[in-house]
Amino acid sequence: MARNSAVTENTKLPFGKHKRKRLRECPDGYLRWVTENLLDTDFHEYAFIAKKILDKREKEEAPVHDLNMAADEFLRNHGYNPRKL
Repeated sequence: MARNSAVTENTKLPFGKHKRKRLRECPDGYLRWVTENLLDTDFHEYAFIAKKILDKREKEEAPVHDLNMAADEFLRNHGYNPRKL
């Protein structure tokens, strides 16, 4: 399969669960999988860019998981059960 050698965060994935999505549109878990599993393959460029995206996200914003935990704590502190909403 011919691929563009200049992989960027805007490159669409040619494989996998998120095929045809841009790398930057993929969830953190999938980017971690790419980083951990594709480094020693023909798709190593994707692993490098996935790692850069994850590092950038970590610096710029809290993961959604942390936001959900914060929202749940806020609701509990105000007398609501998040699981019942």
